[in-house]
Amino acid sequence: MSDAASTIPAVNEETILNWVGSQNLQLGLSYFESRAIIDPRRQGQAIKALCQGTMPQPYRLRADLGPQGVTDADCSCPVGGGGHCKHVGALLLAWLHRPDTFRVAPEPDVALEQRSKPELIAIIKRMLQIQPDLELILEVALPGEDQREVSANPDDYRRQVGAALQRAGNDWYGMRGIPTEIGIALGTGDEFLARSDHGSASIVYQAVAQGIMEHYELVYDDNEELCETVDQCVAGLDICLAEMAPGSAAREDILNTLLDVYLFNRDYGGGESDVNAPDTILERATTEEKNAIAVRIRAAMPEGDSWSDGYRRQTFGRFLLDLEQAESDTEAFLEICRLSGLLAELADRLLQLGRPEEALAEAELAADYDLLGVADVFLRHGCSHQIEPLVAKRIEADQSGRMLDWLKERHKERGELVEALALAKQKLDGRPRLVRYLEVRELSQGLGVWQESRPQLLERWSAEEKYSLLTEIHLEEGEIDLALKSVKRSERFFAQNADQLIRVAQAAWEAYPREAAEIYRQLSESLIDARGRGNYQAACNHLLKARELYLHLAQESEWTDFIAQLRERHRRLPALMEELSNAGL
Repeated sequence: MSDAASTIPAVNEETILNWVGSQNLQLGLSYFESRAIIDPRRQGQAIKALCQGTMPQPYRLRADLGPQGVTDADCSCPVGGGGHCKHVGALLLAWLHRPDTFRVAPEPDVALEQRSKPELIAIIKRMLQIQPDLELILEVALPGEDQREVSANPDDYRRQVGAALQRAGNDWYGMRGIPTEIGIALGTGDEFLARSDHGSASIVYQAVAQGIMEHYELVYDDNEELCETVDQCVAGLDICLAEMAPGSAAREDILNTLLDVYLFNRDYGGGESDVNAPDTILERATTEEKNAIAVRIRAAMPEGDSWSDGYRRQTFGRFLLDLEQAESDTEAFLEICRLSGLLAELADRLLQLGRPEEALAEAELAADYDLLGVADVFLRHGCSHQIEPLVAKRIEADQSGRMLDWLKERHKERGELVEALALAKQKLDGRPRLVRYLEVRELSQGLGVWQESRPQLLERWSAEEKYSLLTEIHLEEGEIDLALKSVKRSERFFAQNADQLIRVAQAAWEAYPREAAEIYRQLSESLIDARGRGNYQAACNHLLKARELYLHLAQESEWTDFIAQLRERHRRLPALMEELSNAGL
């Protein structure tokens, strides 16, 4: 082994395979063999290089090695997070097969410590010539090793975050390095926090969160990495808030930022975090601070009539109930519920107070998608009969059928089968389905009228050519001969109705083997006509079943003639011929 590789763990193909997977190992091998790895170097226990991929700019690669193999890796390609990509595979293969090409380079910390101040300034100037955008970093305050007082300016960090997001734009490729770039700014807040400089830390966390929120609509954050960064800021602000005395301007700034995050997450969603903005506000804020937040929440309450406006009002309302601790104050509780459209909670409190008329009046104001929530409250209080007329009045306009189902269940619970059957028939008429047919059957049998109504239903659906539904009914009720007739009359025969045809063939296997074999034959020919190896394989499965039935019927010669004719007819389809041979056909 060369000197370059003597102080760093070696790797083998199994190590690389375990890290990048078999496909990326093969792809990485092609990159390695085409000499796409550029400027390989070793720094401590890490190997680094560039790799010329499909983009004009080469990707940056890093792999950290330990006694057990690869401990960490990264690549700047779009899928390189975690370093399990083909480019890292190429880097590891280069280290395995050509370690002598890796030059030894000092680790960055060591290299910087060896430079004088004038040299560091000259280096920074050269770096800025290469990447002028880094100039913004010179404007931000950093926690120094000498513990000297520094003053963090929120505008500097917000500007740094905003510039990074504006450079990325609404493009997934441009977003590749942005979370890391913003993470550097976030790390500065962590450094301030580690030094117990909660004021400076809170300024950084607020600025990073605000910078992301201000420019979020400009970027492509499909993986919600930026939302997760905002939640990390919230976790830091939670610690800072706990260490600050009430009444300070810094606390007010933090609480306002947390509220901004809460409103932002209502629009865009957030990442997963153990600490969230509302919980931090409720746990850390004083009563006076909560009241100030409540004023902002009320001002932000949407006034529109859309579903999203209603949802946001209810979300804000639940937060207001917690902020104003209104649970114990009846009138305050009712006022917030009315303001935010929390009609279920409002009805529940009114019924608890013995004011059902008011609860019913509020229920009449409910939108259709809220009404059943209110109706369930009446049900829990044992007075569903009071709201049932209102639900019945809304049934015609309810496209989902949920109100009809709710009212039907109330009738069934009370044993009112005539009323329940009428609603079940109404739903069946609106959209005939097997499950609805079965419910009508059950209720009709309970009333002793099924023998009269069943023939009427089947006759009507036959006239309406609902053969697929009729087939399902005949299968359910064991009428295989009728199922065979109706399934053949369906307009969705074969490709669009294959699942039902297969179930009919399976049901007909014992009693009607010839008909079952015919279905399997026709299904297979339909699949062959559709072309494609996958269809050919499925066709062979059906043909095997057809052959089994032919042999069961002692019609081996007929089967032999059929399969010979099929092969002759499709002899110009080599993929089909191959699949037929593979299946023994």
